[in-house]
Amino acid sequence: MVLLLVGAGVVAALHVGKAPPALPPLRADLAMSLTASGWCVSLFNVIAAALGMLAGLAADRAGHRRLMLTGLGAMTAASLAGSLAPDAEWLLVSRVVEGSGFLCVVVAAPTLILAATAERDRRLALGLWSTYLPAGAALMLAGAPWLLPQLGWRGVWAGTAAASLAYLVGLALVAGRLRSAPSPTRARNAVGAVASTVGAPGPVLLGLCFGLYTVQWMAVIGFLPTYLAEQRGHGPAMAALVTAAVVAVNIPGNILAGWLLHRGVGRGAVIGAGACGMAVAAPFIFGGHESEAWRLAGCAMFSCLGGMVPAGVLAGVPRHAPRPELTATTNGLAVQGSNLGNLAGPPALAAVASGAGGWTDAPLLTIAAAGGLLVAGLALGRRERAARRSRRDEET
Repeated sequence: MVLLLVGAGVVAALHVGKAPPALPPLRADLAMSLTASGWCVSLFNVIAAALGMLAGLAADRAGHRRLMLTGLGAMTAASLAGSLAPDAEWLLVSRVVEGSGFLCVVVAAPTLILAATAERDRRLALGLWSTYLPAGAALMLAGAPWLLPQLGWRGVWAGTAAASLAYLVGLALVAGRLRSAPSPTRARNAVGAVASTVGAPGPVLLGLCFGLYTVQWMAVIGFLPTYLAEQRGHGPAMAALVTAAVVAVNIPGNILAGWLLHRGVGRGAVIGAGACGMAVAAPFIFGGHESEAWRLAGCAMFSCLGGMVPAGVLAGVPRHAPRPELTATTNGLAVQGSNLGNLAGPPALAAVASGAGGWTDAPLLTIAAAGGLLVAGLALGRRERAARRSRRDEET
């Protein structure tokens, strides 16, 4: 059941990953401006950054199974409608609906995963869940050089609609086996639920950690194909494949973090290790003097060790939710922080690289964000240790 729910996240992530490689043929077909094409990519992040916690609250109030199936249905219908788009405006409206469906899936699935697992296995299960985005994005990036020439961008849109529909049908058939939230009590007072979540230090620290991670991750991954093509002389297909491989290497880091947490390693240590790894690796990616082997090793280190952070954050959601019935709302706040980082990362890196005089200064952004991530992760770990000591004292 856990793998089935992770698969739903991977299918949802296909809708995120299909847009960037499809922009050239899409712009030519719809006479889409550069600004409109940028919105086609970033609308998912805007929706999640603005509505993440509200989507989580909706899941806690209306039911996680219902929201999961609704999200897959919305992505199916919107992606199919987008494949028939006669103009840019139609496509952008369909992307808004797709983004809303994606948000429904990613805030509902973790709570369903919690309900499907024993308490001793939840850290490991949520570590597996954190692989959904790099897995889906890597599949699309790797497949785009072959799919787009054969199917065109409209065929890719129709294909992702078919994948979502197939998964929707499959989940609907086993919906009775998807348990409800861990607590039968649902949040009824929306204002009180939001206030409880944002007023608790734990959820805020989770969102801060996720945002400081994605500022670095999206900045590097977003510009890596351009950097490899313009500065290192790679062709577009090779740059896309290298980027897909770098994204895919994030997955072992996700799983490693889940395993470490499952074995009792502290969350602060896991997130701190990821932060340090990203800070050390970034100069090797954009350095002007290293060999290509060192550059690729830096990319792999940045992605793999960085992958420990989202797994550490997502596994901390049930631990830091103010009440069990606010688990999805807390997850929504973490998703909101993640997408704020996604939005801020690429323009921030562009500003640093252009303002400081070149790509070799780009790691200044990642090192600064990694320092903040390390501090936030250690603060999260201290809160958990204090809570454990308090529980032991009460038991004594």
